Amino acid sequence: ANSKRETVYYKDLLAEDSFWSDDVALPIALGKQANGAPKIVNLRPMPHLLIAGTTGSGKSVFVRSIISGLLFRHSPKTLRLILIDPKMVDLADFKDMPHLVLPHIIEPKKAVTALRWAVQEMEKRYRSLSKFGAAKIEVFNERVAALGKDEIAEHEKFNQELDEQAGGAKDQYYFQQLPFIVIICDELADLMVSEKQALEPLIQKLVQKARACGIHLIFATQSPRKEVVTGLIKTNIPARIALKVASPMDSRIILEESGAERLLPNGDMLFLAPGVNKPSRHHGPYLTDGEVNDVVKFWSDQSKPEFDPLGMKMLEGPAVGVDGGMIQGAFSEDEAGEEYDHIVRWTTEQKTVSASMLQRRFQIGYPKAARFIELMEQSGLVSGANGSKPRQVLASPLR
Repeated sequence: ANSKRETVYYKDLLAEDSFWSDDVALPIALGKQANGAPKIVNLRPMPHLLIAGTTGSGKSVFVRSIISGLLFRHSPKTLRLILIDPKMVDLADFKDMPHLVLPHIIEPKKAVTALRWAVQEMEKRYRSLSKFGAAKIEVFNERVAALGKDEIAEHEKFNQELDEQAGGAKDQYYFQQLPFIVIICDELADLMVSEKQALEPLIQKLVQKARACGIHLIFATQSPRKEVVTGLIKTNIPARIALKVASPMDSRIILEESGAERLLPNGDMLFLAPGVNKPSRHHGPYLTDGEVNDVVKFWSDQSKPEFDPLGMKMLEGPAVGVDGGMIQGAFSEDEAGEEYDHIVRWTTEQKTVSASMLQRRFQIGYPKAARFIELMEQSGLVSGANGSKPRQVLASPLR
């Protein structure tokens, strides 16, 4: 009966007030319901999402539309993303977004490291929330926004002292507003095949605890087999979307009932909301490559990604301890030689500096760039770390 369908255009859903509502912090445009009414849902209360769809179902288009929607709505100040893309192509268009907290991840081992970083970030956020007596990130952000200059200076001083103590970094906390973090993995099966043992405990920690501190996970897969969508993942991710799948069995694994195998290709989907027994049917939105490129260009013209220093150290250094201990092979100021002098001279002519700026400007690896920043901090040339913000340059230009 419904083999002829009109296309649902993403721009029509952007015109909906609910997409921009303050009550919908992380909007996902599901498209239109059977009666033609538009449907926008909020990832924030879900708080994680599992998506399945076979080749040709429109899964990748839908995942790209979710990312684009979040980019329409948020600046890097209020949202950071981690994109895990074992197929290497589906999310590559977004790799220069300033919203990225870590580089576009294509290797399963690095995906494990990224989730390990996310667990550490979650723990630090929990310390921060408890320090300010906040049960969730929204309350925390209101409280830190109201801090006066003197209070901020107090927190800075206290965190600096913690930094100087042995193991003190484990007690550091945030005292500035925090963005949401959404981790999007576009092929869970590829990761579960090679890294299941390392991944499952990390996924479990995140799906059980991350919501209050503003961290959300979206997993997509072409093959919702039970080795991929394990009991643990299903129990902890009640919000699910099935596009067309290969068999009634696949449909049951994702939705607890068959039916998704009968969906039409290209965006026809069933959405199972948390706490609801029956899925609802939607026709997903079509977002052209041109529209994706426009939103990507808008943001990448504004700024480049500033990757998280600890995350980069974990990704590029040798196996870094869970406490983010120092990378091996560090060098002293004397050993750094002419290259360091050259970098110092350039840095003193800037207002701010970060390891990723040094990486781009001087074509050096991240561990080296991070070490140069540390040396400049020890010499009093740049300010101490403040979350993932660039350092202030304290020295005047060296002529």
